[in-house]
Amino acid sequence: MNPRLEAILEAIIREYIETAEPVGSLTLSEKYKFPYSPATIRACMVVLEEDGYISQPHTSAGRVPTEKGYRYFVDMMESERKEEYGREEKIIQRRLMQRNTRFERLAELAALTLADMTGNVGIVGHSDTIYSHGLSNLFRQPEFLIEPANVLKVAEVLDRLGELIREIPRVTNTTVYIGSESPIGKSAGCSLVVSNFDRPDVANGYLVVLGPTRMFYPKTIAVIDEVKNLLETSV
Repeated sequence: MNPRLEAILEAIIREYIETAEPVGSLTLSEKYKFPYSPATIRACMVVLEEDGYISQPHTSAGRVPTEKGYRYFVDMMESERKEEYGREEKIIQRRLMQRNTRFERLAELAALTLADMTGNVGIVGHSDTIYSHGLSNLFRQPEFLIEPANVLKVAEVLDRLGELIREIPRVTNTTVYIGSESPIGKSAGCSLVVSNFDRPDVANGYLVVLGPTRMFYPKTIAVIDEVKNLLETSV
């Protein structure tokens, strides 16, 4: 993808993550101060749509990112992940670095931290024990207000979480599953950000953030990475 198309795709995704509204060429031209005319931006949007990175809802003249667009965004955001990590590190350390804390309490705090700092569902677990927080965060998202049926689908996922979580492969690095890529929750239009952690006092530890495909992935990855680091070092 050439730099112009990449810049416009990134702006569309950032705007949609922020507003949950389809993005038009006029918004891009005025807000993002591109050195291109609105006509050029519209032409680029047509190319991005033809290539499958964005789509046009039937009820709007604007465009929204597709799963392919989000995947491209996630893969090109490595430098921003590092910046987000630095911003979140001290906040998470204050919440989780507590002396003589039993792992059960630490895991509960970790799940709450994931939920609070990403605005989604935070899950921490090991073996057959699961700690989760943030369901109300998810149901406040516009996607679920517009499509109430997705609320039931997510509720079904969470009801069977212990069973379904075993379908998530163990990963060495933090991994993003976008929409239909996801081992669980795909029917509800959700994404997962997943990592595993190792401690001598637990087996098969994992961290999960469950949220809409519109989540801000660089921040979510940074938060999970820091929580993982603290869980592994606070032994």
